[in-house]
Amino acid sequence: MSFISTLKTIPKVVRRPLIVPILPIGIRSNQPCFRRSYATVKTPNIDWDPMKSGNDINKDNGSSFAHKAVFGVLCLAPIVTFCLGMWQVRRLKWKTKLINAAEDRLTYPTMPLPKNLDDEEITKGMMYRKVYITGEFDYSREIFVGPRLLEGREGYTLVCPFVQSNGGGDVLVERGWVASDKVIPESRRLQHLSCPQGVITIECVVKDPQRRGSLQMKHTKGARLFEYVDIDAMVEQSATRHLYLQAVDDFRDRPEWKHEEKETPAATPASKWWTLGLFGGDKETNEDLTASEIQKQQIKLLGDQSKGSDAAEFSPLQFMDAGVPIGKTPKVEFRNNHLQYLITWFSLSLASAVLLVVMIKKGKWVDPKQEKLRHAKKYLG
Repeated sequence: MSFISTLKTIPKVVRRPLIVPILPIGIRSNQPCFRRSYATVKTPNIDWDPMKSGNDINKDNGSSFAHKAVFGVLCLAPIVTFCLGMWQVRRLKWKTKLINAAEDRLTYPTMPLPKNLDDEEITKGMMYRKVYITGEFDYSREIFVGPRLLEGREGYTLVCPFVQSNGGGDVLVERGWVASDKVIPESRRLQHLSCPQGVITIECVVKDPQRRGSLQMKHTKGARLFEYVDIDAMVEQSATRHLYLQAVDDFRDRPEWKHEEKETPAATPASKWWTLGLFGGDKETNEDLTASEIQKQQIKLLGDQSKGSDAAEFSPLQFMDAGVPIGKTPKVEFRNNHLQYLITWFSLSLASAVLLVVMIKKGKWVDPKQEKLRHAKKYLG
């Protein structure tokens, strides 16, 4: 064995200098004299380079309460969000079917509103169905919803009780938008259109009555102004049936609604705003006609006017200036946002599942010795 090979077998040492005081010549001491020399200290052979590991080698981290809570939430999140996504799938199918049925009803021919059905049957079975109603408006119980803007002008949605002539009870009719300076009936022009008197027949659409939401303020009892459509409060205040109809927009002139106004000797509280009379003038003229016959005549007249092209029509601007309520075009107003909700819930389910897998993979505890052995085999051969 050579000298160099012998040196390689000697363990590594670190030489540290020792400072030994040297006494001057001639001075003697009882203590032995030390010389400047080097002491050898044996140190372990340790690799001080840090070892990189993606796993958790601290066994105590996995037992903390916060770690367990986060892990439990991540385990439940994919399941809960997936169930919510499946629920939105069912809601989407239900809402699509409901919208298709409502759009089909809009294409059906207009029919008289039946009086032998209760409010719930009419609302569920005839929603968005066009109907004829015959009777007269009660302007003393008008209700305003708003304010609402139309073409940049401020106004209100006018809702007026309609007294049916066939004994079917009073129903709420949304007549349309009216300007804010035309809320009082006497201030409106074209009185035979803005405030028709007597028995008339109008075309409406059966709407789904809206109810007050949990976050909306309650309506002040007795006030004519509503901030939103609250069918329960409106029915209670106006004493009508639980039906909400929407008048169809119609800009045609109605000369048959014109008649001479007759003053009553004493205006009752129910008619103090307006004088109500019968369709066609004198009561004696139409007393031999029943309500159903009057309705049939006016329905026939409405059909003839819709077919004729010579009927005079007004523009929406003329109606706005005159104070005639502007109705809405019949259309389905159901909101269908379930597809967006479906995508949101399934995306959250996928993201939480991926995050859970990453957390399980990264947070798995391993033995530090085994991790060091794998590290040494990988990088040191």
